[in-house]
Amino acid sequence: MSYVNGSDRELSLSEGVAAVAANCNHSAQTSPERLNRIRELLSEPFDPSEIKWRVTATSTQQTKHGPQKRGQLIAYADQRAYTDRLNEVFGEWGWTRDYDVQVAQNFERRAQGDKKETAVAAKVVVVSKVTIHGLGSHTGVGEEWADDENAATRAEAQAFKRACACFGLGRYLYDLDKTWIDLDQYNRPVHTPSLPDWALPGYAQREAQRQTARNQRNEPRQSLVRDEMLAKVQELREKVGYSLWLYVLNKYAGGAEPDKVGHAKLTTVFEKLTDIGNGIDRLRRATAIVGDARYSIICRELNCASESIDDIPDRDALKLLLGRVETEAAAKNGNHAHDTAAIPIADARGRLLQVARKMAERTGKRLAEVISEASDSRLTLDGLKNLTDSDVTLVTAATARME
Repeated sequence: MSYVNGSDRELSLSEGVAAVAANCNHSAQTSPERLNRIRELLSEPFDPSEIKWRVTATSTQQTKHGPQKRGQLIAYADQRAYTDRLNEVFGEWGWTRDYDVQVAQNFERRAQGDKKETAVAAKVVVVSKVTIHGLGSHTGVGEEWADDENAATRAEAQAFKRACACFGLGRYLYDLDKTWIDLDQYNRPVHTPSLPDWALPGYAQREAQRQTARNQRNEPRQSLVRDEMLAKVQELREKVGYSLWLYVLNKYAGGAEPDKVGHAKLTTVFEKLTDIGNGIDRLRRATAIVGDARYSIICRELNCASESIDDIPDRDALKLLLGRVETEAAAKNGNHAHDTAAIPIADARGRLLQVARKMAERTGKRLAEVISEASDSRLTLDGLKNLTDSDVTLVTAATARME
């Protein structure tokens, strides 16, 4: 593993390796400046790809979707990352490590099978001594319960990393806050926590600073886009009516006003209102064909609260009402050719494709097959682009049949 990542990273380690290796073997030649340089090289955080997370505690909390298991995570690095850093700075022959392994007996712990009972157990205790030639030595202690088949390996790694931390290598990991994250069914974190800027190596900190600067430069443009979207949302509010407006806000914005939500939710609200607004436009065109009197009758037959757009409660109710009115408009259109322009072929064709795609996904059939069956083989997928306003009745009837 090469610790240096990326061409734009300052060669902080490689710049220091040759000089440190040449001078650290003789303490008399290790000046204060050299010691400070070594300290910088050792204390620089690991590359983020080297950081792993361990669940050390769990709890369960109630949410609106039911119980959710959460875990407390701590960050750590594999001992290979420590070894690689020491090799980078001092070379493979510039440092050594020694281990003293012991087994300590007569520890009392809770039994694994029954937590109410206690049992006498042993621990594997490892003392690791890390020596950097010309600089000195530090020791660290690691321990694990002996009934763990990997006890020696775990205790060894723990002892080695603790000894390295005395030189400043990996010491910053002890300063990271523990964090709570949702867990999946296998007790794994659903996402990886983010490291604070101070826990990133120099090149990563500079990249984060550049990204922050780019975001700040883009803020005026993002603010302008948001203002434009809010203005369009307010226009759509008037078009879709009171009840549909509340329906969209409650379902996609948690009941909050558009100017109080983030960009992602605002975009979703805008898209849903646009879709419903298109449905209102189609409803008005179809109503113009069937007439207000017939529209009023249809509303009563469907148990609508009133004939007003403001009283359409949700998208499903709009879809039901629109399908009924458009079907009657299409039938009437067949007897009044001069009214065909009221429902443009582009709208009818678009609606047909939308409904056909949903049916194809639901039934597993090909899109072309669905369109052919719905129109009794009078329409084909390839032929849709050649349709004219005179085909609106056929297209609308096929759409209604699929719905």
